[in-house]
Formats: sequence, C-alpha cells, structure tokens
Amino acid sequence: MPSLQAKKSRPNDSNEMIDHNKVEEADRQLFDSIAGDYVRKDQTPYCRVARKLRLDRTMKNLPKPMRNLLEVGCGAGFTADYLQGTYQSFTGLDYSENLIAYANAYNASDNSRFVCVNVNDFDSAESFQVILMIGVLHHIPEPAQVLEALKPQLASDGAIVVNEPQRGNPLISLMRKIRKLIDPNYSPDQVEFTEKELISMFESSGYSVRSFPQGVLSTPLAETRLLPNVIGLPLAWLTKLADPVLETLISMPLLRRLAWNVVIEARPRS
Repeated sequence: MPSLQAKKSRPNDSNEMIDHNKVEEADRQLFDSIAGDYVRKDQTPYCRVARKLRLDRTMKNLPKPMRNLLEVGCGAGFTADYLQGTYQSFTGLDYSENLIAYANAYNASDNSRFVCVNVNDFDSAESFQVILMIGVLHHIPEPAQVLEALKPQLASDGAIVVNEPQRGNPLISLMRKIRKLIDPNYSPDQVEFTEKELISMFESSGYSVRSFPQGVLSTPLAETRLLPNVIGLPLAWLTKLADPVLETLISMPLLRRLAWNVVIEARPRS
C-alpha cells in the first residue's frame, strides 16, 4: 500500500496550505498522550453500552458471522470485544503505539490481533470481508487516497463500513467547534463531512454506496464520562431501546441531519 510522500498539501477552509505529514504526526502524538484517558470510555459501564450500540447499529445490515474483519483506527481494540461472536477473525490497525499497547493488553485473543501501523503503510496478503472505520476518516488528511488504497484489501464480496460525524446539524457542528477550542484532548485538525460529501468521496473512489443516519441519544453517552454510573447506566439502557426507533423516524431526507453520525456502506463497483 502506498505511503504518504514527504509533503502533500491541500487548502483547508481558510485557504491555507496544510502539511499532511505534520497533521498526521500531531494527531498520532495526541492519541499517544491521551491513550490512558481514551481507554477509560470503554471501561465506563454506561459508555460501553452506548459504544456497543453504535457498533451494532453501524453494522446492522451486514451478514453475520463475518469471516474476517479489519478495523482501521482501532484505538484500544474494544471493537473486538463488543463484536465478539460476530466474526471469525479480527485485525485492528492504529498508528498510536500507546493505544495498540492497550489493545494488546485488554483485547488480544486467539482470533483478534492488533498492529501498530499507519493505514497508508499497511499491506496484507489476506483480503477482508469487512473493513470498518469508526470516526476515522475525519482524522485522515487524504481520505480519498486511503479509500482507493483499501480496495485491493477487500474480498470479492467485501464492504467498507464507515461511521462519521456529520456536519448537517448546525447545533452539533457548533458544539464540536467549541470543544476544539476548550478541550486540549480534542484534535483541532479533524474535518467534518456532510452526508452528501461522504457519498461523493466514495463514489469518486469507485464505490457503490448506501447510507443511513446513526446516533441520536446514544452518541453523547458513548463519548463522555460526565455522569455517575447510577444515572448513566439506566440512561444508556433506555437509549438502547430508543435509538433504533429514533433512527428509523429520522431516516427521511428532511430529518437525517438530526443524527449525530452518518453510516456509509460501500462496495467497489465492478
């Protein structure tokens, strides 16, 4: 798989030029530094319920069990835990050494393994039935390049499944902008996409696409540890019942922007 060149730049929203290598390295260092705090989300009971729900809803259309699953940007590898029993083998990639150390400590097993590598440098003789990315594309300086490079890694019946924050809801976008300003653990270089932009990116890279909204009440519970478990856990279980209904209700075109996230299921066009 091709690696990034020494310098590749593109204009951002303020028409400045970005050194992609510097962006990637800053992001990698950030996740190395916050790895311990990042892991605590998956160790908080109500967050675990919400994070597993997000995965289940993201992958609801995929046939199971999956032969093999590749997760790009696996973090501490808890996807392997949450989805245990739905795959035969799991491979997780992340370029944060500290997160991969946690993944190996907590989630390595006979059918799951973790590799510290930049996705641009990953190449496997194995082809994967599912390639999963949860909240990863908006951290990648050249996402279209990665989508192109991942196609040879897909099995003939394979699919890329992506869950991304969406820019359609102005309130959610405002909250993320505020968080960039006040939270030192929140990457300032991440980009938000609209559902239309995500679809266009995949189609331009040679994929057939279906999309749907995901996450109404569950996303804040999945991403924050502000509540005591005695409050958070009952809320998470109520959300587990409510979110599938709410996601169905907002699947109409005019309401899709109410969701926190967009899920893309993409398969290479033949």
